[in-house]
Amino acid sequence: MTDDGQDLADAQQMHWQETYTAHPGMYGEEPSTAAVHAVGVFRAAGTRDVVELGAGHGRDALYFAREGFSVQATNFSATGLDQLRAAARQQGVADRVTAVVHDVRDPLPLPDASVDAVFAHMLLCMALSTKEIHALVGEVGRVLRPGGSASFCAACNSVNSRRSSSSRGWSAT
Repeated sequence: MTDDGQDLADAQQMHWQETYTAHPGMYGEEPSTAAVHAVGVFRAAGTRDVVELGAGHGRDALYFAREGFSVQATNFSATGLDQLRAAARQQGVADRVTAVVHDVRDPLPLPDASVDAVFAHMLLCMALSTKEIHALVGEVGRVLRPGGSASFCAACNSVNSRRSSSSRGWSAT
């Protein structure tokens, strides 16, 4: 990563730390529409465990856990993950949720072919370069078990694209 890229990453991390501190649970407790859709994709694929990238304060990770999946939630905001852990204890799903501080610009801290599914809601809208997105998608493919599913949801500036945006499962080989 270039110095400019690192400065941007550092600024973004600071922004989310401050945002989650000032506005705990800012996205509410209800899961995103993308997470609700992903549960159907994951169940159809026989998923047992899900890695959520960019989990924030965890509304989707907690939903996956309530739906019976084991979840590893990652985010680069320790504050958001602290909120997720507290909510997991409060909701009685702490035994199904692991929260790990991780910057998606770095390799995923998981062995090859070790997870059934990967989920990310709006993560690709963050300040990531095309090169970083390609590396991240490569990492997702690396950690998925054969036949695993990945579900990404992202918005863009085009009205037509925004209308047709949805999460999509993919198979890793």
